[in-house]
Amino acid sequence: MAERITSSRLFAYALGNAGFQLTDRIVVLMAVYFYLPPPGRGLESQVPPGVVLGFLTVYGAAMLVGRIFDSVADPLVGYASDRSRSRLGRRRSFLIYGIGPMVVLPVLLFHPPAPPGSSLNALWLTALLALYFVAFTLYVAPYLALIPEIAWSEEERVRLARLLAFVGFPIGAGFGTVWTLGYDAALASGSDAVSAMRLVVVVASVAAAVLCAAPILAVDEGRFARSNPSDLSLRRAFAATLGSRPFRVYLMGQLALVFGVNMVQPALPYMATVLLGRDEAFAAQLGLASFVGIVVSLPFAVPAVRRFGAKRMMSWSIAGFGVAVLLFGLLRADVPGGPADASNLLLAFAASALLGPPVAGLLVVPHVLMSQLIDYDEVHTGANRSAMFFGVQGLLTKWMYGVALWVFSFLLLEYGKSAEEPTGVLLVGPVGAVACLLSLLVWSFYPERRVLGATTVSKDARPAAGP
Repeated sequence: MAERITSSRLFAYALGNAGFQLTDRIVVLMAVYFYLPPPGRGLESQVPPGVVLGFLTVYGAAMLVGRIFDSVADPLVGYASDRSRSRLGRRRSFLIYGIGPMVVLPVLLFHPPAPPGSSLNALWLTALLALYFVAFTLYVAPYLALIPEIAWSEEERVRLARLLAFVGFPIGAGFGTVWTLGYDAALASGSDAVSAMRLVVVVASVAAAVLCAAPILAVDEGRFARSNPSDLSLRRAFAATLGSRPFRVYLMGQLALVFGVNMVQPALPYMATVLLGRDEAFAAQLGLASFVGIVVSLPFAVPAVRRFGAKRMMSWSIAGFGVAVLLFGLLRADVPGGPADASNLLLAFAASALLGPPVAGLLVVPHVLMSQLIDYDEVHTGANRSAMFFGVQGLLTKWMYGVALWVFSFLLLEYGKSAEEPTGVLLVGPVGAVACLLSLLVWSFYPERRVLGATTVSKDARPAAGP
């Protein structure tokens, strides 16, 4: 029989969440600013301007290609992990395969081989993004699949989801807003803009490597994981996963939400520089307002899930996020001391602070919902196919990541990313809010009672699974 995992090992497991979030923030947030910087900030666009095929920016095309590789890798990695019988562990062995390239490739991304604006840099960007996203999948899909295998009850999974948020968010998500402080400090010490960006990336990548190694060392699947390997073929496993109506509803709601979130995440430095007339470091102050709101709200997320249920909490979180990001669209381009500066600052900080409670919910609730869906599937298939569920989710959400960044870069290049032409930056908030509205509509169809009813009956009727 499997042992219950200790709190210290769960904490080490949660550190991995912070580690891969660091690499994600480097690639998703810092890279777009490095390759498509606003004018007058000391950086030059690393890829050619204009569009490809009449509708894709060069950067957007590179990101979309990378996400295609990423999305194909997700179900393949999930399938291989679910069937693996490696002595290292069917999840842990994949973490070992993925950790090295996942932390090294983001560093190489900031060393394009040709002068700014070269087509060779576009090819470099495309190739490295494709390789990075495959490595990211090798680590992350099996990592997430461990959640229902090392946390056995609904209560344990809610607590683990909260731990992942408490440990992962301050380090991973917090870096997404405060990297501008490190960049500004490097500039102040005499570094040029490119060297400053590279220094921040190297420091973050080293930290990510240490954090991502922690779960590999702490989680011995032979001792702590309860799961049954799957014997389904790839086709049958894929069809069975998408054949679950509750999972399809969950997935469609997540797709719209992922689009909205990934429209807004990379926009803060542009809002600080283009709309508020300040430097990149000011974006960290906006991020800090969100950070405080999230940290204050996280302790209430778990009791709220217990009291109101995961579906209701998810809907409230999506609605709150949509309202907050909509407010960003009300900003007006101005400079410090200008006629709109005071109202801009009030609005920007209010919107950032309002993001706190809904983001806290979104950090916890999806982990709980996915565990429920995996249990629901196990009732019908007799096997734990955690990684396949995360793989299929990744297949489609990773496409949406690419679509969101394509739309984001398209808005900047087509409608403007300067103080003289700020419309592209201003459109980010309303577009993100519309995506949240669509997600909220989809979530109204999620059959929570049916899912929980089936898994409760099954757990009452079956003995505990073996190791």
